[in-house]
Amino acid sequence: METGSTWLGLACVVVTTLGTVGGTWLGRTRVKEQEVDGEGLPGAPPQPEGTWTVSPEMYRWFQDQMTALHGRLRTLEDAEREARTRADRTDRLLGLALDHISVQDERLRAAGMPLVPMAPELVAARDAR
Repeated sequence: METGSTWLGLACVVVTTLGTVGGTWLGRTRVKEQEVDGEGLPGAPPQPEGTWTVSPEMYRWFQDQMTALHGRLRTLEDAEREARTRADRTDRLLGLALDHISVQDERLRAAGMPLVPMAPELVAARDAR
């Protein structure tokens, strides 16, 4: 094995290790900064040292967090349901409008007065129904 490739391999290992250590340190530093800034969840109350039991304060904090989370989820679900209802209504109204345009077009063609041709997008939407 050549000496140059050995040094190159060693340099790759050192650079990779330093990158991993630096990324880990930077990630931990950013998490600590976010907790200090108050973004995300508020800090949990302190736990007694040397115990595995959950204090009543910690239990209430957890319940409050879960209640708030479920409230936000309900709000998002309601908004999604409303958006779907609105989209369904819009789709139905668009279909009715396209059907009405088609009927009017047929009537005018039968009377010998062709309607101005519809845009290709409207024709494709009408035919897709």
